[in-house]
Amino acid sequence: MTLEVTAAPAGASSFLPPMSVRGLVLVDLVGKVHEGDEVRIDCSALDKRLGTGGYATVLATAHLPADDIVADGHIVKARYMPHQHIVQSVEEPDSPHHEVMANARGLDGVPVIVADLHSAVPAIVAGIRSVREDARIVYVWDDTAALPLAFSMAVSKMKEGGEVAATITSGQSFGGDIEAASMPSALLAARHVAHADYIVVAQGPGNLGTATRWGFSGTAVAQTLHVAHALGGTPLPVVRASQADQRPEHRGISHHSLSVLNELALIPLDIAVPSAVPGLPEDVAAALELGISQLASRHRIHSVDATECLDALQHTGVALRTMGRGVSEDALAFAAASAVGIYAAKLAARLL
Repeated sequence: MTLEVTAAPAGASSFLPPMSVRGLVLVDLVGKVHEGDEVRIDCSALDKRLGTGGYATVLATAHLPADDIVADGHIVKARYMPHQHIVQSVEEPDSPHHEVMANARGLDGVPVIVADLHSAVPAIVAGIRSVREDARIVYVWDDTAALPLAFSMAVSKMKEGGEVAATITSGQSFGGDIEAASMPSALLAARHVAHADYIVVAQGPGNLGTATRWGFSGTAVAQTLHVAHALGGTPLPVVRASQADQRPEHRGISHHSLSVLNELALIPLDIAVPSAVPGLPEDVAAALELGISQLASRHRIHSVDATECLDALQHTGVALRTMGRGVSEDALAFAAASAVGIYAAKLAARLL
């Protein structure tokens, strides 16, 4: 919605009246907003020009929201924040799924595809569905970026279009079809409650980076891969790759993926990558090959034809965007994600 700024705190130097901003309302936390209502907003992300900060966030409305605390359940998400949110988690004794979760021990070899960027999720799903159209895909949203699942329009569209069967919010994140207290529980719930054929795990929008080796939210990928392995799943990482990023460290295979997979991952992994991506600049092609060779020193590399990877992207009704770029601008980014979906689907169907 569009919000008209009518007043600002004393000493404010930006976002002053009569400016207009786009606003985001998390109805579960602050209640519904109607035309003409007076609201209080936060413009921090707008002021910092963050990539996922294109909205002012509504902090409070003129009228308190209804007391809608769940009758069952006592798990608090976004704990001890002003807008903490109480849910019934899938594991709780009063959950209808408690017994299933109490007895769940493993993932039965189900592929667990793990990406560090939210923008990879639609391409992963498209890759799976290009091989197995009837696949039951469950998306697990971790708590390393945006906490409310409602922040993602892409997830909403994938649910509406039947591309994703169910969503699970783990840890401090909230708003999924299923709430889970931890990543191990989220993966087990995906398999035994949501009956996933494939599990896709990634953070929401709001990837964090600091231009240091370990100061980025994607380091959580290693933990999820380890958990999937420990629970008897088939962990499959998605390499972050780009042909258009202006930062040298992210061209070809990103240094984030190389650091996580070669230094944090404690187990050998199967890594699918696209081969012969058309139109790559020479420096990107060289960086890609170097990155693959570095990963091959510890992991098993599997090439998926780039044409198949790009054709698979037609199997989504969601606009594909990463860092503001579409497929025509950064084909490698999306081919790298769909390659893992294709590989996982063929692996599960024993087509490899």
